[in-house]
Amino acid sequence: MSGACPALPARLRVVDSHTLGEPTRVVVDPVATAWLTGSGSVHQQRDAFGRDHDAIRRALVADPRGVDAMVGVILVPPADPRCRFGAIYFNRVGFLDMCGHATIGLAVTLGHLGWITPGRFGLETPAGVVAVTWHGADSASFENVPARRTARGVHLRCDDGREVRGDIATSGLWFFITSDHGETVEPAAIPRLAARGWAIRRALAAAGHTGDAGAVIDHVVLLGPPADPGNDGRNFVLCPDGAFDRSPCGTGTSALVGCLHEDGRLAEGVTWRQESILGGVYEAAVRREAGAIVPTVRGRAWITGESLLSFAGDDPYRLGLPPLSPQGTVP
Repeated sequence: MSGACPALPARLRVVDSHTLGEPTRVVVDPVATAWLTGSGSVHQQRDAFGRDHDAIRRALVADPRGVDAMVGVILVPPADPRCRFGAIYFNRVGFLDMCGHATIGLAVTLGHLGWITPGRFGLETPAGVVAVTWHGADSASFENVPARRTARGVHLRCDDGREVRGDIATSGLWFFITSDHGETVEPAAIPRLAARGWAIRRALAAAGHTGDAGAVIDHVVLLGPPADPGNDGRNFVLCPDGAFDRSPCGTGTSALVGCLHEDGRLAEGVTWRQESILGGVYEAAVRREAGAIVPTVRGRAWITGESLLSFAGDDPYRLGLPPLSPQGTVP
């Protein structure tokens, strides 16, 4: 792919981190303010950025500069007076309303840069206001937007002839959550788990299941028992770009603990320890507020680099490689 992108400079400063293995790239270059062609809420600013500068999204996180499963973050001015920052999240296939691992990575990045001190701050996201706490060093937590289950015990017949049952739930992103998938949730099974996740996604699309206002249910959570008996469960999470979540998935864990609370399996204030497929752990809990279930997730992130990305004018992949459909993608 080639072509000009006037808003993309020759070099751009970013800070990379990983949250229990899941990568985040935060743009910390002041030139990013030139991309903010919209105003109003962060949701509106995100839509304007996607309309006017989608090529920048691909250039930042797609091949050859990005890595598999990377989520990018651009800080924008918040419209909500309760918030100190606003955040736009994106990956190699599009934009996200919220991202838990990237929020933890963002907090650790801001602390690393000296832009915040340990404590709590408001973060406006396209999904709503999230309360973030940097606990110092590599630890951060976020109080997410409310968790909601919109369908329980959904029966799906997949195109491989297998059947599953699970719940549709949200806490910033949309998930199909199931323990009825017939696979062992362990690293050796990642290819089979990914294939099962794609089969479920195709079945959801074929059956017409969506979230609010037709939102695509684009994350699949396959649950299993923990490898460490000190934890409460393990998951494999298929993400929209075809990658699996190396972390336990912050928004997915938020939706899960909301379902567990509704089912009477997790009381308010009790910690649920959620393992990822690779063994990293998030600690999550819920509280009730005005009838809503409000989840909090805590995890760890580490800085992996501070970089100047280069975008040479004669680079044929200045704006990233052409979009490549991941194996098993929904038609």
